[in-house]
Amino acid sequence: MPSFMTIDNASDIRARANTPRFHLGHRPALDGLRAFAVLIVMAHHGYLPLFGGGSIGVDVFFVLSGFLITSLLLEEWVKTAGISFRNFYMRRALRLLPALIFFLLFVEAYSLGVLRGPRMLEIQKAILAVLLYVGNWFSILKPDGLGPLAHTWSLSIEEQFYLLWPPMLLLMLRFRLRAFQIVAAIVLLVGAVAVHRAMLWTGPQSLWRIYNGLDTRIDELLAGCGLAVACAADWMNLSLLRGLVRYSYLPAVALILSLVARPLPPQIMYRFGWPVVELCLVVILFRLIAWDKTALHKVLEIPALVWIGRLSYGLYLWHYPIFEKLGGWNALGLLRVPLACVFTFAIATASFYFVEKPCLRLKSRYESPGIS
Repeated sequence: MPSFMTIDNASDIRARANTPRFHLGHRPALDGLRAFAVLIVMAHHGYLPLFGGGSIGVDVFFVLSGFLITSLLLEEWVKTAGISFRNFYMRRALRLLPALIFFLLFVEAYSLGVLRGPRMLEIQKAILAVLLYVGNWFSILKPDGLGPLAHTWSLSIEEQFYLLWPPMLLLMLRFRLRAFQIVAAIVLLVGAVAVHRAMLWTGPQSLWRIYNGLDTRIDELLAGCGLAVACAADWMNLSLLRGLVRYSYLPAVALILSLVARPLPPQIMYRFGWPVVELCLVVILFRLIAWDKTALHKVLEIPALVWIGRLSYGLYLWHYPIFEKLGGWNALGLLRVPLACVFTFAIATASFYFVEKPCLRLKSRYESPGIS
């Protein structure tokens, strides 16, 4: 069985130092995938034709996030026989908080300078909910309560997931569960969430609750976690899995693109659609990880897409309020979306190079020994 399931002590680590194993590293195609995700979300919020299902970009982010976080945690376990929660959460804070605080300070300044009365009070509550990463539950309790911060519900779900998953993973590793046992547990959890979500569906009145709930969206993150465990266990080289993915990834890509252009009705998507989306995204990710160069790699590794992928967090933060504000200026006509994109890219670029990047340099201080 894979080494990350069987490490007992430091001598085992040294003995396995030259053992080939999965290493995530920097993969430009995944930056390209982030770019695809954020661009279709932006197109969706810009109400462009053929992007009615662009919110599926959030699903891409969820699955990708679960995969990346779990891959890094497993690499740390292999090399150190442990997982440092302090280092993990410091790295997450340095990655996420600076850009978010910069964004929220701007929203705060705008609200204090422009808004008055109840509307300003509502924005103050929304800012606090977003900063505490409970925006999704705030939104459930008060639909539309987040206002121009409505898109940040997904950030809250990811942060809540980060609090739950690393301890769960460490517990399973400490109990020496094998790879197939961890994957089986994840599959069971994903199935339980899917059933729970389907049972919560009672018509359009339940749509907001299901869309924003951690308990109804966590299966997408868990799907990425399961793929990471499989990769760490070297399942990428299993001929059966490779054969299945080789012949299913093109239909998976086609289905995702078709759902972007023409989303399923809510009663189908909310009860049955998300598990299919998760499976398609897992297949696509497996293809990108298990093969070095394919046509899909060539598309996603286009330099412009890779660069957009690096800006994706800032683009996601800033695009919604900018699109909503400019979208209300009817005098702009057809220029509304192009202008909104120009402003979004300009601010996101400044955020990346002057706020995010300097803080990202500090992450190396919180890397566990032996982790590069």
